[in-house]
Amino acid sequence: MQENTQTFEAIQQLLNTNNIQFKLLIHEPTKTSEESAKVRGVSLDSGAKAMLLQNKKTQLFILCVMSASKKLSWKLIRKLLDCKQLDLANEQQVYEVTKCVTGAVPPFGSIFKVQTYLDPSLITQGDQINFNAGLRTHSVAMSIQDYLKIENPIQLQFCE
Repeated sequence: MQENTQTFEAIQQLLNTNNIQFKLLIHEPTKTSEESAKVRGVSLDSGAKAMLLQNKKTQLFILCVMSASKKLSWKLIRKLLDCKQLDLANEQQVYEVTKCVTGAVPPFGSIFKVQTYLDPSLITQGDQINFNAGLRTHSVAMSIQDYLKIENPIQLQFCE
């Protein structure tokens, strides 16, 4: 699958329309949260890891966002959402829903008409978050407060 600028452009428009201050960093392609933190020169904690999940029963997708240093607890998220058939979307599904390759999905489910759930680990790590902005070569740094204001995610603790 080839990278597509559609999501990057949507993020830029969302941030600019809401007068959000952000920094854009263009860098070598990164595939993992660790690689991304290293190329950005920031802590792994500040990375906003976005995972697209699918409810196999309803076929609906959700976006779970957490600090990149944390791991999603399948037991917790399934219990919190009362959904036993919740799985990670495959590469094809990620691309179909987000127009992104894996590793480039931003923490804005609203862009894709998908509900966003946020683990508090991203809020408690500090004032600034960093994420790949729809492309593995483009990162955005912005304040966590601005993110919360424009995305308005449902906050649930789903990391252990």
